[in-house]
Amino acid sequence: MNSLPSTSLDLTIQLWKELLNRELFERQVTGELPIGLDFGEVELALDEAGLLITADAPQRKIEFRLPNGFFRSLEELISTSERRISPPEKFYPADCNYLHDGEATNMPVGVQHYVDAAKFYSILGDAADYKGGIGSTKTLIFLQKEKLEITPDYTIEDICELPKVDAFKTDFISAETHKEQKLTIVRTVLLELFTGRTHVKFSELLRQFDDFMERLNCSYQLYVSEFSFQKVKAEIEKEKLEATIKLNKVFSDIQNQLLAVPAALVLVGGQMTFAGNWTIKNLSIWLGFFIFAILMSLLVRNQRHTLKAVKQEIDQQWQQIKGRHSLVADRFESSYKQLDKRYKQQELLIGTVSFLVAISLAASTVMLLWYSVPKNLMIESIEWGFLFSMPLVVWDFLCWLTKFLSTSAKQIISKYLKCS
Repeated sequence: MNSLPSTSLDLTIQLWKELLNRELFERQVTGELPIGLDFGEVELALDEAGLLITADAPQRKIEFRLPNGFFRSLEELISTSERRISPPEKFYPADCNYLHDGEATNMPVGVQHYVDAAKFYSILGDAADYKGGIGSTKTLIFLQKEKLEITPDYTIEDICELPKVDAFKTDFISAETHKEQKLTIVRTVLLELFTGRTHVKFSELLRQFDDFMERLNCSYQLYVSEFSFQKVKAEIEKEKLEATIKLNKVFSDIQNQLLAVPAALVLVGGQMTFAGNWTIKNLSIWLGFFIFAILMSLLVRNQRHTLKAVKQEIDQQWQQIKGRHSLVADRFESSYKQLDKRYKQQELLIGTVSFLVAISLAASTVMLLWYSVPKNLMIESIEWGFLFSMPLVVWDFLCWLTKFLSTSAKQIISKYLKCS
């Protein structure tokens, strides 16, 4: 018969696996020893380890308490703040059936996640300005422009894979290059993640670990490139404001002139007189409105060109940002999407003005015909006008449809490429 393990933890693990009719109450275990184990030897070993409670040799029943390092589950293991901060040197969570003795070999996923979480908290403590808390509940306090206190609170549901935790220590905590600046970056990023808050549970940082690491790397790369994120942000916000002003100015520059369109139309309707034939007065009024419509069309066309020039400038700025600040460009993409949306709104307004001018000219022409020619001839003239204008309308519609389908196809292809 093999001798029993020498340590109380190893002995308990063996008995836990081999006991029959095992029952557990809090941290006390009761069960029957199988025939293969010498009852007296087990009783003596438990007694020497200070674990034995009662022993019934005739019925081979034995009762003992669980030693330090033995846990019924991983959840029990992380039930105290002390163990959430630093794992025991040697521990055994029964639900994982794994004995951890300090060597990271063949660890179950849950145990690996727990060890990495505790390691992350410990490493993060090296970047803290100081540690607070009471007793073993050591909180991490970070001071920058504001104060942030992180408490070691997390549950079994919060622990997750932290593949870059060792890289975090190597690159930002242990590295001697730019050591102070890197520690400042760590504190700054933490305060950015939890802006406006003074107390945060460690579980929240665990859930945002990937974002935390991405921000760290971006901020450090900017620092190395002699930039700061705040500086880039301020520059882009300034450019966005200037671009928005330019987009708004395209329409505001012709707002006053637009008021003349309905006024001129009212003037045409009010000054023309019914004569039943062509009169110099009616023709003069219509000709004046025609010249006015041509000038308004030229003005609108000029503003459309100005709008496109502003859009080209915005696109050029965005391409430069993606080139110069590729690491953080994605974080400013929403600003340029807003500018693009504003451009489309202004483009729609300009198109609406052009349409209204055309409709007004058409209305003045109908009024001229109404006052100048017989009704039958006027209807025939309108029919011929529609007949000759329909090809142009169809052509404009086809051009718009082609442009719309081309834009939609580009957006679909872009989304597909991003997803793939």
